[in-house]
Amino acid sequence: MVPSELLTFTKEVRHVVGKSVQPNVIEPAFGLGRILYCLLEHGYYCRADDEQRAVLSLKPIIAPYKTSILTLVSNNEKINAVVPRIVKLLSKNRISFKTDTTGVSIGRRYARTDEIGIPFAITIDFQGLADDTITLRERDSTQQVRVKLSQLAPLLCSLIDETTTWEETRKNYPNEIVQETD
Repeated sequence: MVPSELLTFTKEVRHVVGKSVQPNVIEPAFGLGRILYCLLEHGYYCRADDEQRAVLSLKPIIAPYKTSILTLVSNNEKINAVVPRIVKLLSKNRISFKTDTTGVSIGRRYARTDEIGIPFAITIDFQGLADDTITLRERDSTQQVRVKLSQLAPLLCSLIDETTTWEETRKNYPNEIVQETD
């Protein structure tokens, strides 16, 4: 208990003008839409060598489509006959894919798939008809390897699950050098 002689109370009226008040709590609106926007913006960039080529660099595990199926030329019956085999192989292994057999150049089709975030591209070419192989292209590095069709699904599954890196894949499979110009 405090003795009364130690306490004094006075009434005072003060006129205060222009006082700023800082809130104690700030509640930012941070919903799911903003988080997704940040993720997409973080993964989006343009290639250093060509400002017109945009890339959405999503991890393979979260990309909606894991791979695209492309033909080197669109009007070749033998090359187009391989597409259903690859579709069946990927569907059986539950690997989502997008097929693009339009008549535009292969470079433009690669650019389309890069722009929508597809991490891998399967290209069917004339050499593949002879030896039952395809080329597998990685989006971020644009490097390609030649893979036997029978080894495609296990390789893609391990790349998607990140149990194998692209560098390891390049060491285990023959590298392909392909021009992507239009």
